[in-house]
Amino acid sequence: MHAIVMAGGKGSRLGALTRNLPKPLMKMGDDSILGIITQQLRRAGFDRLTFCVSHFGELVERDFGDGERFGVAIDYCWDRDPLGTAAPLRLVPDWTSPALVMNGDILTSTDFGDLFAAHQRHRPIMTVAVRRTQIPVAYGVLDLDEDGRVARIREKPRINVDFSSGMYVIDPAVRAYIPAGHHMDMPTLIGAVIDRGERVRGHRVLGSWHDIGTLGSYHTAARAFLADPGSYVTADPDPVQNARPA
Repeated sequence: MHAIVMAGGKGSRLGALTRNLPKPLMKMGDDSILGIITQQLRRAGFDRLTFCVSHFGELVERDFGDGERFGVAIDYCWDRDPLGTAAPLRLVPDWTSPALVMNGDILTSTDFGDLFAAHQRHRPIMTVAVRRTQIPVAYGVLDLDEDGRVARIREKPRINVDFSSGMYVIDPAVRAYIPAGHHMDMPTLIGAVIDRGERVRGHRVLGSWHDIGTLGSYHTAARAFLADPGSYVTADPDPVQNARPA
């Protein structure tokens, strides 16, 4: 199975922590975020990983090489002029079947194998890993009927919303919706695919999830990892045993 990891972001909101380091190489305990993701993907059965790199990409390639020591095959897709979170997909070589696509700055215990299997069962052009959160509203929210009559008022409620978690399974056919040489982020790609009548399916995922975009979210994720590292990675004395045969 093939996974594509977007590992080219600058992480400018993280200040000095990413001044000389790409965000995916930031530490969680003794390992990097990308190192944890690599272990998780291998354990879920992914044997080929493509890292889409740009900012400090040479440091990612230095640390991960061809993936042999991780028990996977790793190749690199270089985005010399940053193109966003979706446009690099157009450049991925030898992509011929559905691939798991994810941001390289996520700490999660999501079951990647289950997400991939859901895509295989339902066969949309794209599956979006969906999480639910509650957003507090600082006002009295009115429920109105068709005549404008107030049926009830809810004071400062918390409203459930579903959001994209930065993890997907995507068919290579989506490249037809990515203009060559243009910047495109994933929400724009999803909108373009839907506008063309293609089927995009949401799949709810469970477990912990941290998007490491700010100093606050990084420290929250780091505390969660140190409190229970076993929920993210487990000891593996010889990962090369599971490497893809030559």
